[in-house]
Amino acid sequence: MISSLDLRNQGEKSLLQKIAMHPIWSMVAAFGCYFCVYGFRKPFTAGLYVDQSWHGIPWKSVLISSQIAGYMLSKWCGIFVVSGITWEKRARAILLSILVAEIALLGFGICPKPWNVLFLVMNGLPLGMIFGYIQGFLEGKKNTELYIAALGSSFILADGVSKSTGSWLLSLQIPETWMPFIAGLLFMGPLVFFVWMLTQIPRPNVADIANRSERIPMTQADRIHVFKMLWPGIIGVSILYLGASLLRGIRSDFAPEIWKYLGYSSVPSLYSQTEIWVTVGILLINGSLVLIKKNKTAFFLSLGCIATGYLLLIISGLWGLNYLPKFWLIVLTGFGIYLPYLTITTSVFERMISITRIKANVGFLMYIVDSIGYLGYNLLLLSAGFLFPEWVIPKLFFFWIKIIGIAGVIISFLTAMYFFRKFLIKKTALLSLKLDNAAS
Repeated sequence: MISSLDLRNQGEKSLLQKIAMHPIWSMVAAFGCYFCVYGFRKPFTAGLYVDQSWHGIPWKSVLISSQIAGYMLSKWCGIFVVSGITWEKRARAILLSILVAEIALLGFGICPKPWNVLFLVMNGLPLGMIFGYIQGFLEGKKNTELYIAALGSSFILADGVSKSTGSWLLSLQIPETWMPFIAGLLFMGPLVFFVWMLTQIPRPNVADIANRSERIPMTQADRIHVFKMLWPGIIGVSILYLGASLLRGIRSDFAPEIWKYLGYSSVPSLYSQTEIWVTVGILLINGSLVLIKKNKTAFFLSLGCIATGYLLLIISGLWGLNYLPKFWLIVLTGFGIYLPYLTITTSVFERMISITRIKANVGFLMYIVDSIGYLGYNLLLLSAGFLFPEWVIPKLFFFWIKIIGIAGVIISFLTAMYFFRKFLIKKTALLSLKLDNAAS
């Protein structure tokens, strides 16, 4: 016989499943989980590391470049690992990655300079795959854009909050080398809770699969086939993502220096205040793409959003410094950078797979562009001091947003033209096949 306790447990489980099916559950789980991940990655950038260098390279650039090196390696590995991992193993992989990252921050605090940079490489290596693990819970569903918009928006706000947390800990006289480890401890408990929320998210249903195609782990043959089929478009999107990644990295990692350049002293709350505006705006824009049911319409509208973002960067670079309040200038650059960056993450690859019906998942395509983005940013960090010895980073930033903005608008147009022809040819081929079948 079934006891009353068993019946009550079954009822509770059923209620939990019903709650977890609501879109808000997936949005909160994704947003909260990746928000907490930034607590293990970004707080150290709140330090200024004044008058510290290594072989002529500013020490902060060395630290950022070291973590990015681990992150970059993680992205290259993620092309294979993230695209091939099963649903059941994702939550375990997130928790293991966080544990390794926090142990690395402990090593960063213990080990003397300059060898402690090796622990930042170790810190970045597992963290780089977590976005893909979370994304796997969200893709291939009717509300995917909404879910991944929440996921992507999390790191806009988390970037500011994690630096604010770092600045707050430094104000408590915690040393710059120990501050990242302490910050990670503060985020550990909430992260475990949000990972549990992720495990309750239901898999795509029959209607989702019919509309968006089934998302399954990919083999090496699958990866090669997808790249051969769409390589010009993938390269175009990768270049667009690279441009946004370079500017995002500078704006994020050198935020204290940019604010100082604009005439503001270090105010921890500034980092969070600007990013709240950017987060809300990007979430509304990218999340609204879920309302567009036709995959092709949503896809080309996404490319239009990317071009719009780069246009905002041109405006910021040409007129922002002279005509905008500095607070709103930083907000506008945030919109200009994150609109292309997160539209690619949120919608472009999701709709591309839905249109072509190829055997693929978003993780594979995202980690191609992500690995290129982080490789480019790391090379920039290591070479900027030698290529532009007389220029400070903030000055370079406001110069580059004009150049990259113009290039981004042009490449957006060329990429849209490629996909228009690609999808037109496919539609013509399908129509021809139907006519041939009808005639026979």
